[in-house]
Amino acid sequence: MNSDFVEIPSLSPMPDIFSCKRILAIQAHYDDIDIAIGGLVAQLVKNGAEILYVTVTDDLAGVIDLTLSKEVAAARLADEAEKAAEILGVMGIYYLNYPDAGDWTVYQARRDLITVVRQFQPDGIISLDPWLNNEAHADHYKSGFAAVEAAILADVLGVEGNDLQIPAEFVSDQKREIEAVALFNSNQANTFVDIDQVLETKLAAVSQYVSQFTDESMAGMLKALPMRSKYFAGLGHAADKLSKDVTYSEPIKVLSTGTLHAAR
Repeated sequence: MNSDFVEIPSLSPMPDIFSCKRILAIQAHYDDIDIAIGGLVAQLVKNGAEILYVTVTDDLAGVIDLTLSKEVAAARLADEAEKAAEILGVMGIYYLNYPDAGDWTVYQARRDLITVVRQFQPDGIISLDPWLNNEAHADHYKSGFAAVEAAILADVLGVEGNDLQIPAEFVSDQKREIEAVALFNSNQANTFVDIDQVLETKLAAVSQYVSQFTDESMAGMLKALPMRSKYFAGLGHAADKLSKDVTYSEPIKVLSTGTLHAAR
């Protein structure tokens, strides 16, 4: 380890994701957000936020039952995702349908997401942290990079989107600035969210994703998630970023769009 290395902290104030009331939550796969930060989503909804999910891939690679046709599998995946979204209070899900673990680029997804941002007009964006160490799944880091680029480029009129049209009920005529970008699955968390009151809601949502988990693996995950949340709460306590009264927590990295684009 180089003892001369000094990490330069950001000079920009950290935004508050809970100040956002219209949030675009971008994930690679249909269960990524709910497994990682379903508690945060439930708390944001309780705080009055409208949340639209964007799922980048079609998720078909992870379906356990290989006897299902693609059409039947896709219908089951969508049904599970919509049931989970209803439990959490998410307003809807928009699918980009790139092939799961397939050949697509950050640039392609970025153009789609820029268009979605321009139509949905969020003041907050949630996505996977594309800079997570040791992330081997390209779907994850490609989705994250596309999301953070969309966050900083959607207002740059010289950057092209495309001609996709999200459902009319998700389109907003009110122009909003993106105030906060919250990244999950990050190893540089600066915010620890209290999920004590919504843990059971999160677990109920996660339990809907039966097409990609066996009974045994689902039971294991539903047991592991509270344990992980207790561990994260301990990290939050140790860093003085979370009340000692909190038992369960989810960590996120919250940044401003300026921090994502050269400003420190």
